[in-house]
Amino acid sequence: MTTTFSIRVLTLFSATATVLASATIHAQPVSPLTIIDGSYAEQCSMAARNPQAASGIMITGSRVIISPIRLCTLAIQEGGEAANRAASYNNRGVLHFEAANYDDALADFTEAVHLDDTLTFAHINRGNIFNLREQWAQAISAFNRAIELGIQPRSGSVGETTESSASRQASKVREVRELARAHFNRGIAHENLEQLREAYLDYLRASQLAPEWEEPHKEFERFEVVR
Repeated sequence: MTTTFSIRVLTLFSATATVLASATIHAQPVSPLTIIDGSYAEQCSMAARNPQAASGIMITGSRVIISPIRLCTLAIQEGGEAANRAASYNNRGVLHFEAANYDDALADFTEAVHLDDTLTFAHINRGNIFNLREQWAQAISAFNRAIELGIQPRSGSVGETTESSASRQASKVREVRELARAHFNRGIAHENLEQLREAYLDYLRASQLAPEWEEPHKEFERFEVVR
């Protein structure tokens, strides 16, 4: 039997989505002035985990203070493997996003996926920017790729340290929540294109991945499935 979908109230929760750093979601607070003790890429990663706290970085042995965005630029200029440069582009994009520099953020996220098309969070971040711009078709395309990839293992990532079993479990929980966000935000894009069945299924999947998250439940409950 054909299933049709009707909406009782056509209102979106939000077109604003969280942008996260690739391979840097295990954030620890960074002080407003941090002394560099490690690679530029590692410090760029740390800054992207907590952009609000990382207002300035002091280079060890000098009084020079540089911005986190400049730090990420230095990380990119260091070169190295494409995957590491992709992570630094993505992290710099997060910092641009936090500064409301959306054009620069999108450019960095796009360069990240050009360098490493398997970087799931960069695809999610591109989708989030497109949603903010109400470019729904482009958002769906970006979220499609992110959801297709899923969350990739984080072996050998920039700035990564050995994690305990508990930390790895917490990481997995956060990563699943981000996939839930990808489904939720793709649902927003589908709904704005009046693709109601696809929107419903994305809200439903988001609620299944993150059952403690209330917003997907609110969204899919607006739909009435008629069989």
